[in-house]
Amino acid sequence: MSRRIEYIDIARGIGILLVVLGHNDFGYMSPFGHKLIYSFHMPLFFFLSGYFLNVSIPFADFVRKRFNSLLKPYFFTIFLIYFMNVSFEKMSFETALRRIVKSLYGSGLYIDWVQLWFLPHLFVVSLYVFLFLTLFGRWNNRYVRWVALIATLGISSFFLKDFHPFTLSVFGKQYELFGLPFSLDLVLLSGFFFVLGSEIRQAVSEKTFESVYLLIGSGVLLLLLVHFFEARSDFNTRTYESYIINTIEAAAGIVLVLALSRQIELRTKRLASLFRYFGQISLFILLFHVPIQDFWGQKVNAVTDNLQLSIWVGFGMGVAGSVLIYELFVKANPVASRWFGRKVESTVTGNPSLSGKMKAEQIDSKRKE
Repeated sequence: MSRRIEYIDIARGIGILLVVLGHNDFGYMSPFGHKLIYSFHMPLFFFLSGYFLNVSIPFADFVRKRFNSLLKPYFFTIFLIYFMNVSFEKMSFETALRRIVKSLYGSGLYIDWVQLWFLPHLFVVSLYVFLFLTLFGRWNNRYVRWVALIATLGISSFFLKDFHPFTLSVFGKQYELFGLPFSLDLVLLSGFFFVLGSEIRQAVSEKTFESVYLLIGSGVLLLLLVHFFEARSDFNTRTYESYIINTIEAAAGIVLVLALSRQIELRTKRLASLFRYFGQISLFILLFHVPIQDFWGQKVNAVTDNLQLSIWVGFGMGVAGSVLIYELFVKANPVASRWFGRKVESTVTGNPSLSGKMKAEQIDSKRKE
């Protein structure tokens, strides 16, 4: 089992806060800041997902684990959305069923909570990367893997927009669809950053990101690129306007966050604990922040007519509300924890299987006496 690296959790915590900020009206207040966030925040999560990828287990076991951690919470959240809508908002069963079926497509345009597109896509890109690393890992040659990796990035540029939209003919009827199921058309692009995370993990040590010069250099490079180049990036809408500029921006942003996270870990324990906590519950912040943030942002703006205030209040409530959902309804609930893909924490008094094991050992001990 891979040991947990604290600054990776911190980086994930920083990343999820940027996701929340990017999903409100922050772009109206700071177009440059919004563009800066979108230049690297999604590549960062794919990169971090690849950092601990384990391809030594059987593929069937890998699929099962990824299903439990990604698709199970996705389907469960979809069920919760429409259960609540039918129960409290007078949505008809027919409408709810129709929207559930659309959500099974797993692409952003067909999901009411758009941010959920990331989970089914992360599932399929995980399988792709597992097969990629298994195939090219046979040569045990990093040069071969890097050549193949860069080649897949180049290949992805040829059809990034081909499926967004595309026309599908079924029994003579034409349908216009936006993206393949589970955003499969993005796999080569997102998979590049996923594999990159796995490769960088093997090539560097924790001390690599302790350099203040690396922190400053990556930050300056990112700011200059975003300032001087108009190339925009948004994976959900298949926007990746310059493969060279956008990829360098994403790499610079990833290095910046990793270096910043390492500095936070070394210098400020309280702040490190806070970001690490956000990183460890990033799934729940991803799942719930949008509706909470939208609700509070609109309410505050309606009362105060102050867009900036509504942006920051919405941001704070989006994070705080998601934390409360986790702490009050999931953390202490083993059933909910399993459905959200969380492992139930083992305790002597609270884990039935552990308790049973201890009792069996006690009985066996008495028999020997």
